[in-house]
Amino acid sequence: MQIKLSDIKIPETVKKDEKYELIKKSIEEHGLFHQVLLQGTNPPYSVLAGRRRLAVFQDLGRETIEAEIFPEGEAREISLHENLRRNNLSWYDQVELEKELHDLRIQQHGPKKPGRPFAGVTEGWSKVETARELGLSVGGLHQDIELAEALLRNPELRNLKDKGTALRLIKQAKARRENEISALMPTDDMNQVYLGDSVDILKHLKPDTFDACITDPPWSEYKDEGVPQESLLPIFREIYRALKPNSFLYVITSSTDFYFYREKLTYMGFEIQKYPIIWHKTRTLTHGRAIWQYARDYEPILVAVKGKPSLAMGVETSSILTYENVTPSAMAHPHEKPVALLIKIMQQCTYQGANILDPFAGSGVVGQAAKQTGRNYILIEKDAKYYEQIQRRLKWF
Repeated sequence: MQIKLSDIKIPETVKKDEKYELIKKSIEEHGLFHQVLLQGTNPPYSVLAGRRRLAVFQDLGRETIEAEIFPEGEAREISLHENLRRNNLSWYDQVELEKELHDLRIQQHGPKKPGRPFAGVTEGWSKVETARELGLSVGGLHQDIELAEALLRNPELRNLKDKGTALRLIKQAKARRENEISALMPTDDMNQVYLGDSVDILKHLKPDTFDACITDPPWSEYKDEGVPQESLLPIFREIYRALKPNSFLYVITSSTDFYFYREKLTYMGFEIQKYPIIWHKTRTLTHGRAIWQYARDYEPILVAVKGKPSLAMGVETSSILTYENVTPSAMAHPHEKPVALLIKIMQQCTYQGANILDPFAGSGVVGQAAKQTGRNYILIEKDAKYYEQIQRRLKWF
């Protein structure tokens, strides 16, 4: 129907931008293709949709416009559907409107009660009905509502141009919150050091127990004490069993062994970061074996995960960790690693209260780092001499 412009509350804050000028030109040349939507029982009517079109008609000196009027009770529903049909919506406007429509339907019909419908009659409303109304998949609507709720908690997400990026960030934040809560749960039989062969002892530990395994297994290339890589694989199978879903494995290793573990651990179910973390040792140089080779002042650290965990920092961090090596005179074990390095790794992948495993305990520094950062630990060492040293060491911390 034709409605007088004088009977409409025309908004004063219409942005007369490039899009406005295009609409104006189109109306001048071709007329009005889409009527405006109004609400109210009597004039003056308020505008549901078509603010720019109304402003154009006013600028052109027109007296009436084609419009449809809806009662107050239907106004918000009509406005939501009209806005959701727009093809220039930002991702955050889209998800907020979808959530608002779903909330409106819940308010109108009540939440759907669990159980099977009686005699073909269903009561209440669920995301299934909203998704069907919008022509979306239930999973897609669920993700959009999750995004809308995240926007309420953190409006800065609007600064992200990409919906996929925003979704990944809130999933990571959710994982961090769940891991933090999980880490605070009480645990039994923690903070122990065991003497014996790792593969035998690990079989007696409960599955899905540890948030991270941080370890330094024997390298295959030592002249006098090198250990065949294949012989250690049964231990890593038990490590996988003992780790919780969504947990971390850090293996401080040699350049040669890094490539071996990167291949073999995949078959056990681990997902491997293709490149290592680099521990840069600031006062240690291992000279090349030939005159043309560079000296080495670093050790690679393999990073693997069971499931899809999230780092505890919330932001990406460098793969280079620079820490001084332990001086030979201060070493409790010939391959001891600096406690500051282990503390850094623990804080990057776990929260206070987390359970840490080291089946190649050596000096016991992983246990020390765990105690100093409020984590629990299980250490395993097969050499009785080092086992006794670890026990003495941990009494001091």
